[in-house]
Amino acid sequence: MAFDLSKCNFSRCKGECLVRCPYVSYDEDEAKRAVRALIAGEPHPILKDCITCAACNDFCPRGANPWDLIAERQEETGVLGIPADAKPSSDWLTKPATVIRRGKPGGPLISAGGIYEVVPQAEFLTGQVFSDATIIGGGPYACGFTETHLGRASRPVKFLPQFIENLARTAKEFGVDEIVFTHDACYNVATTLAMQQGVRVPFRPVHILEYIRNWLRDHPDRIVNPLDIRIAVQGGCTTRYAPKGGDREIWSDWLADIFAMIGVTSVEEKRVYTGVDRLCCGCGIFHTQHERAVDIQRKNVQDAADAGAEQLLFICPACISVMRATCRKMKLEPIYITQLVKCALGEELGPAGTAAFGYPVK
Repeated sequence: MAFDLSKCNFSRCKGECLVRCPYVSYDEDEAKRAVRALIAGEPHPILKDCITCAACNDFCPRGANPWDLIAERQEETGVLGIPADAKPSSDWLTKPATVIRRGKPGGPLISAGGIYEVVPQAEFLTGQVFSDATIIGGGPYACGFTETHLGRASRPVKFLPQFIENLARTAKEFGVDEIVFTHDACYNVATTLAMQQGVRVPFRPVHILEYIRNWLRDHPDRIVNPLDIRIAVQGGCTTRYAPKGGDREIWSDWLADIFAMIGVTSVEEKRVYTGVDRLCCGCGIFHTQHERAVDIQRKNVQDAADAGAEQLLFICPACISVMRATCRKMKLEPIYITQLVKCALGEELGPAGTAAFGYPVK
């Protein structure tokens, strides 16, 4: 998570970082002017226009990480206009550490981070797959990556050593050597960011998708209701920091394995907004530029529907919390990953249903 000026060579790129950005309309000259201004510490409209999705890091052919430059300038200038006490700082990051549900001794330890009430994780992480698991949550286990959407991108880096220490201490307390993360942001911080920053992680971080994939592999006889449905995937933006497996983000391989086992067909190959060109949920501007965020969501949902999706799958609690209403209005059912798997196992979804519609989430 750092802009590399030595790789930002304008003679060897076409301004792809902002030319390819789906949220602004810049040509090559304007894109390069914008980046030059930010390098010089000068103001530029891109700081306000940026929706904090980090896609420009993927678009840059030189690997210069231009999003990290934008994020740094957003924090320096406060241009996003988000109050200092805005969530999650005033709530998610200050909640005390808590055991949301205590499982069997020696069972899996799952961290729901600081946003365990955004989607009702205590209910979503139930059923056969999670029957033995202990679930923890609260500020000490919050990676803080959500702060990058609130103009405070330095927070996850500054808090990283303490974040890892808190988790390591808890893993030792419960006698386990790995921790499962329900939010891919936390997983990516404990893997990609920790490696970049040289922070040792004394436990094995496990992505929720890897955990589910492994459980299904170990219990194939429990899949009693193959789904036979077509699904689109909301990849989100924090997944862009996921470790890579070859030229692919590793989470996509785990998800493909899950789909194959439970009878799901992905429509992603038919979509316009997929892969590195996937659209953000808009959470970074959801409250400050609400209509713009909803327009992005509509474009995203319509693209999934046009590709033949019967449901839109979410693996990020934040994404589904801000997109579920738009999905409902556009009649494309949103479904959280754990609920999808419950369907294949023939389990009841409970009051929360597929995406907590109408569910009283605090």
